[in-house]
Amino acid sequence: MTAGRVVFLLTALVIFAADRLTKNAVVAALPEGAERPAIDHLLFIQHLQNSCAAFSICGGVGSPVFLAISIVVSCGIIYYALKPPPQAVPASLLLGMVLGGTLGNGFDRLLHGSVTDFLALHWWPTFNLADSAISVGIVLLALGYGLRRRPDA
Repeated sequence: MTAGRVVFLLTALVIFAADRLTKNAVVAALPEGAERPAIDHLLFIQHLQNSCAAFSICGGVGSPVFLAISIVVSCGIIYYALKPPPQAVPASLLLGMVLGGTLGNGFDRLLHGSVTDFLALHWWPTFNLADSAISVGIVLLALGYGLRRRPDA
């Protein structure tokens, strides 16, 4: 087991666990639709159930389609991260973030048919920890791969 693979698996596990804990805390503390300020005039905790994709984009499809996409994406990430040659530790960390977030939202869809969103900024769609991990992981992976490419001479 390489360092990159350990980082990948641990990161995915930590993101998944943190996502589950935060969503469970919100569901236990707030009825659906309720909102409380967390950081006055900046961040609010708002309990929403989202059967669409990120930022409540549905495109005419429902939760079963997004669950299937989560499964396919998770399998692809696991295959890519664990295939030889091993990924570098920074890439493994970012892939673990994406996998942990994908599994977190997929677990919600499988169990509840929707995803618990709770971080509200009021100028951005309500999201959750899994959404954040997926978004940050993908953006940083894309930047890293883009910066690593050498222009043709």
